Amino acid sequence: MARIVVTGGGGFLGQRVVRSLLAMEHITINGLRHDDFTVCVVDRFTPSWMPEEGVEVIEGDLLSLLQSQPEVFQTSDVVFHLASAVSGECEQDLNLGLQTNLQTGIVLGQTLASATHRPLLIFSSSLAIYGGTDDFPLPPVITDEVRPNPQNSYGSQKLMLETLYADLARRGAISIRTLRLMTVSVRPGKPNQAASGFLSGMIREPLSGESSNVPVPLNTPIALNSPEQAVAGLIAVMGIPDEEWGTPLGLNLPGMRLTVEEMVQALEIVGGPQTAALLRYEEDPLIRQIVAGWPSHFESERAQRLSLQTTESFEAVVRRFQAAM
Repeated sequence: MARIVVTGGGGFLGQRVVRSLLAMEHITINGLRHDDFTVCVVDRFTPSWMPEEGVEVIEGDLLSLLQSQPEVFQTSDVVFHLASAVSGECEQDLNLGLQTNLQTGIVLGQTLASATHRPLLIFSSSLAIYGGTDDFPLPPVITDEVRPNPQNSYGSQKLMLETLYADLARRGAISIRTLRLMTVSVRPGKPNQAASGFLSGMIREPLSGESSNVPVPLNTPIALNSPEQAVAGLIAVMGIPDEEWGTPLGLNLPGMRLTVEEMVQALEIVGGPQTAALLRYEEDPLIRQIVAGWPSHFESERAQRLSLQTTESFEAVVRRFQAAM
């Protein structure tokens, strides 16, 4: 029986990955079909929606669990590594990001590499590994060949883990599927400290009748994944065989390309002018600087070859979010 572990399984994406897995009659891991499988959620808390049967839940700090119960991970066939401190937290508190993201991620890699078999690690990375500077500006289009150049601590930590996991795969210790997600919107729940948090808040709060601030210029270009795109991509790469995946390097998951103004327009179409009127436009220099360093136009021949391309409108995403409220 195949065993799947989801770190951060109680979080926004983790919950959706777990629910999608539980709804599947069979799964494919590295090209092989499995009719029987179990799911284990590792997080600091147990989500209220978690079913009493069918899911094993282990509560605790991930780094502590890796050190005290390494067999939880060593006996897995697949690990979705979604647990992470967010970008704003990492920029404000370097040590938090180094421990929660980098140190924990290193120990996870070491633990999986010590397994008696070769587990598959699905790592949720980020477009934040890219960035531009005056002497090394971002190209207009990010292709598979563009060199990463993170301009914040979160992106740097993600890139360091990408490199480690690629090396472990090169050595034959693990299989790796690193998927670089765009900003995911629309996220439900309360605002978090991610620099990209406003990209959900500017939709979520007005649809709930609450005010929300847009801290960047309206012409700011953005690359987004819907929650459905992100989850579908993470599960899809689980099934791709090593020989088809090819290089152990990360892959940019295709998504939507639009401006903040187009997001406002989608909100107005779905919620009406009175909803869009709840938005404020007070720029935040730090968030503007961080977001301006993120790329917004991606083209990936590799993603096309692996059938990971997707087409979706942001208006459809907003309508789906509103219907689920």
